[in-house]
Amino acid sequence: MNEYIFTDFLRSNVVLSSEQVAALFEGSRVLEPKKGEFLLSAGEICRHRFFIERGAVREYSIDERGREHLLHFALEGWFLMNVESIFFDQPSSYFIEAIEPSRVLLLDDKQFRKLAAENEAFERFDKSLLHEHIHTLQHRITALQSSSAEERYRLFTKQYPEVMLRVPQMMIASYLGITPESLSRIRKELAQRNCRPRNTS
Repeated sequence: MNEYIFTDFLRSNVVLSSEQVAALFEGSRVLEPKKGEFLLSAGEICRHRFFIERGAVREYSIDERGREHLLHFALEGWFLMNVESIFFDQPSSYFIEAIEPSRVLLLDDKQFRKLAAENEAFERFDKSLLHEHIHTLQHRITALQSSSAEERYRLFTKQYPEVMLRVPQMMIASYLGITPESLSRIRKELAQRNCRPRNTS
């Protein structure tokens, strides 16, 4: 399992002075949740951007029937933010939970916005994070509406191979919008197809 340091990630994407980096850390804190511990619970207002320095977390909701609906995974070097809460200042509908022992940097959203207002390069960087978030969600919606369960699974394995190795199958099924039984069937059928000998005659 790799470990990413936020300052290295930041400097690889945008040029900032030491003073600007220090300002961005004002109001920030580091959490090291154990597996199953929460960074955010539904009903809370999110005030931070989450940067995963080590481990893995997930963002999900629970419907009235008690079923989980998984929205995002995040591994080392990934940002995660609860958009509805941060940008609309309303209680979150989602939980953010560690699925491995993790180290997560919580960056104060106010400091992000302040630096974006003062620094054009950082504003572009900040917007790129939001645009990537929106882009990912749009692709997910399109896949859920127009792709078969097998197609969604194959795309997921291609895009997130490391997630496949570290996340329980039940959570992957929830992310894909299918039951664990359907996921097991899809994996079995794909394995059988890949094992069939090719006709070389």
